[in-house]
Amino acid sequence: MKDAHGDGAISRRSFLDYGIRAIGTFIAAVVAVPVIGYVISPAFAKKEAPWVQLGMVNDFSPDVPKLVQFSRFRKDGWVEVAEKKLVWVVRRGADQFDVFNPRCTHLGCFFNWEPDTKHFRSPCHNGTFDITGKVTGGPPPRSLDTMEYKVEGGQLSCVYKDFRLGVPEKVEL
Repeated sequence: MKDAHGDGAISRRSFLDYGIRAIGTFIAAVVAVPVIGYVISPAFAKKEAPWVQLGMVNDFSPDVPKLVQFSRFRKDGWVEVAEKKLVWVVRRGADQFDVFNPRCTHLGCFFNWEPDTKHFRSPCHNGTFDITGKVTGGPPPRSLDTMEYKVEGGQLSCVYKDFRLGVPEKVEL
């Protein structure tokens, strides 16, 4: 390296200046890499939806839809908020279930089970679904939305999800 004087020798002042700049750059890089990783890591982290308990398997009678309410906790800034949610559960066999999102796939109205007609009926636009969730009447574009479930130790659990309304494909929100 040549000094500003052009004689090829580096002065003590220039050497110290280069050394301090190199050390400062090294310290900045050592500090910046973890900070950048901390800031961008949430964008790459895959959030797993929490499993919620719906009840004991024996609480559900075969082919009798049951509305189940549960609380799900969501973090809103510094506060944890409890949200009340609903699902319809239909027991199909010993450990086989249909767990339905309680909103009609047309406009999102909450539907009810009508035991006399053996259909789920949505009050808005008269959408109807059979016990398996298939559309039997009205404007809904697809069957009822089902959710993933599991049975462990006699306990039924599901992963609650909401889906896009009014479209023929099942798309998570």
